[in-house]
Amino acid sequence: MKIKVIQTGSDGNCVWINHKDTNVLIDAGFKSKTKMQECLEEIMQEVTFDGIVITHEHTDHFNKWTGRLAMEKNIPIYLHEKHLIGEEERKEKRLSYIDRRKSEEYKAEFVLIKENEEFTIKDLTFYPFTSYHDAHKTLGFRINGNTLYLTDCGFISNAIKKEAMKCNNFIIELNHDEEMLMNSDRHCSNKLRTLSKFGHLSNSEAIKFFNYMKEKGVDVKNIITLHISRANNTHDIIENNLKHLVTTNCYVSDRENNDEIIFD
Repeated sequence: MKIKVIQTGSDGNCVWINHKDTNVLIDAGFKSKTKMQECLEEIMQEVTFDGIVITHEHTDHFNKWTGRLAMEKNIPIYLHEKHLIGEEERKEKRLSYIDRRKSEEYKAEFVLIKENEEFTIKDLTFYPFTSYHDAHKTLGFRINGNTLYLTDCGFISNAIKKEAMKCNNFIIELNHDEEMLMNSDRHCSNKLRTLSKFGHLSNSEAIKFFNYMKEKGVDVKNIITLHISRANNTHDIIENNLKHLVTTNCYVSDRENNDEIIFD
């Protein structure tokens, strides 16, 4: 399996998963058409995508540009029914588009998925589970049996740990250093949201999780980090936190244009 973090963070999120002849994007929340083209144009000259899988409906993961990409390239979107909440009332719809010059309406193809019900996109199998964030529905995924994908998650529940126990590879949020966040000039309401059980995963909570995995005998082979706060985290802090996992390959993602990582 090959993974490329195309963009991650509050400005936008999109991760390319490749296995054999199958190519899937997890989220495609680009801020603009220009940014989407900048990130994807070269890749899409050589790759045909088989699906876009949505974790949750926040605009840095799923927005109108997700839909435009799907419509333009005939890519089905896989999403939960709660990701559709508010679609009819939106001024800028995510799954349809009216070209007023041509008086034509375009609609994205979408497939509804449910937590705890496995689905397959060609050579990739996804098992969705509930994650905890302040969205209508947030999903994590166990991919092809042994890879955990988890972003925008305030805490790691026992149900998530149960899925993680089956995995060796982890694509996971390490959003913030708690001390940096508390000492920052962010408004207290923002700090409380980020630190809450429906906020973002801190470095310390992620490390606690990996220590638990090790204690339970899980062979943690690879970690790719996601959604690092620009203001309240650093590569050095994360690498220092992860260095005790001596048998693990750790890849700390930049906000965009990361190298491709291959999992066995």
